[in-house]
Amino acid sequence: SQYRTGLLTHMEMDKPYIYLQLLPESVPILERIHELIDKIVLEQLHNSSYAIGDHVIAKFSEDDEHYRARIESYSSTSNLYTVYFLDYGNLDENVPVDHLYSYSGELEAIEPLVRRYLLNQVTIETWTKTVQSIIEEKLNDNIEFTIIDENNSIIDVKFDDAIYADHVQEYVEQIESSIIEQTKSFAANISATDKDSFYIHILPDDNLRVCELEEYLKTCDKQRKHIWAINDRCIVGNDEEHFYRGQILATDDNKYHVKCIDYGNILENINDGHLFVLSDVRILEQLPLAQQCRLYGIDDSNQIKVINDIIKNIPTTECVTVDIENDENYQLWLVKLTRENNDVINDHYLSSDDNILDNENQV
Repeated sequence: SQYRTGLLTHMEMDKPYIYLQLLPESVPILERIHELIDKIVLEQLHNSSYAIGDHVIAKFSEDDEHYRARIESYSSTSNLYTVYFLDYGNLDENVPVDHLYSYSGELEAIEPLVRRYLLNQVTIETWTKTVQSIIEEKLNDNIEFTIIDENNSIIDVKFDDAIYADHVQEYVEQIESSIIEQTKSFAANISATDKDSFYIHILPDDNLRVCELEEYLKTCDKQRKHIWAINDRCIVGNDEEHFYRGQILATDDNKYHVKCIDYGNILENINDGHLFVLSDVRILEQLPLAQQCRLYGIDDSNQIKVINDIIKNIPTTECVTVDIENDENYQLWLVKLTRENNDVINDHYLSSDDNILDNENQV
């Protein structure tokens, strides 16, 4: 695959996500942004206060330079704002109001330059113990990377030092071998199904997190916007005043199809009155709580059939057992699924007439 170049502006501490400005295309745009910022700062265009979600120009407390930002929160105790820098990906939690400046229409029209990417096949454990320190040495430097999955923003990073690469590979192999030796069995509830996958909440932690998250989404500040793009994350509400983290999948005649990322189900034909900006970037970017799964050893056509015939009818309150059978992709698990009555869905379906017929046709 062809390598691309990006400026590494930020990295998350607890998850394998990095933030890049694409090069060389970001350079002239960034120059224009700073021209517009300098003009506004020179004219001292301040407001007396700002609301959560407002786009502003903010002075970064660590270098006293000005950058485009979004208001994330305000502390009435300290009279300080927390802002998220749109072109860099980092936060500043110590910004007084006199270090904030009003936005211009031309700045608003320029899309954020930073992009958030997930490192391919880097687990959270690998990230915190090894890869994070390697990436940290590259902050504010150019790096080369290959896009593995455009839709999900997954990349491989090219390390220019072979020692780095060897060190990472050695650790990854150690982790993978230890994982293989462990029993990967979980109690779970099925949260949703789609055409060829199903989604689970691992018990008890995921259910607790879902409840906490829904309570937060119910009470947090919600602001509307009227234009949403594909893959935008949001808060989506229903007529019963329940609120979920969502991701825009498609638009159709001013209606939106939205995936509830912490369950896996899709809400169709949602109007923009039920969509809200999730301004807390840390909540916005947390990994989905619903784990996507498919049955191990079942081909695509039979996967669809078994989901329709059996899995979508399993009550969401039933405690099932999930045994992970693959190690390659932690975003999509291939699993053995066992119900409360000890019925193994994989075995039951493999012995069905449909599957036997498929096997006979292959002989």
